[in-house]
Amino acid sequence: MKEMNRREFLTLSGAAVVALSLAGCGGGPSVPPAPAAPTQKELDLLKALNRMLEDYWNVQGHPEKIRTLSYSQDASDFARHFVSPCVKAGKAEVEMTLEQNAAFEKEMQERLAALRKKYGSYASLDEGVIGCSYVLGYPKLHDYSMELTIPYELSGPDFKDTFLKMLNKMDTETRDLGIYCPTVAGTDYIVIAPLSDRRHNK
Repeated sequence: MKEMNRREFLTLSGAAVVALSLAGCGGGPSVPPAPAAPTQKELDLLKALNRMLEDYWNVQGHPEKIRTLSYSQDASDFARHFVSPCVKAGKAEVEMTLEQNAAFEKEMQERLAALRKKYGSYASLDEGVIGCSYVLGYPKLHDYSMELTIPYELSGPDFKDTFLKMLNKMDTETRDLGIYCPTVAGTDYIVIAPLSDRRHNK
């Protein structure tokens, strides 16, 4: 093996010191951020929906259908990205350009496909979310626009309507909810993405 002379040794030592200092200052590979934990508003919404679900099936005379819905980080991330055009713009209603819409459709269709593959079925997750007017695959139907439609509240007739919309999107396999409650232009909104885990059916 060729012996290292003093100049080569000092050069390599200096490079190593620089590399270590860069790593210590964040110059090395970054660690992916941890998923955002549910906020208190989102936990309160989940609790209120579970309470209403229990009351609903008791009134209908089918207590055997009562189940406790859980918070899903995957579905919540999907809901968060789904309404990101409104949140980033700080407006409850936004209109996208053709280019913006194409990029949005591509990203969200990829996220949707990945979650459907992970949870075992095309029917695991819908093309839209409760609380947003947009539906993936039909941009012209909305004139390339998106609107947040459900202000945050946990009681009253409007909340009951939100619950019924959720119930309509659920099936016998639905045990999890994606929940996102952004504040846009001073108003809190509700966004829900029901998730059905069908991996056990394979």
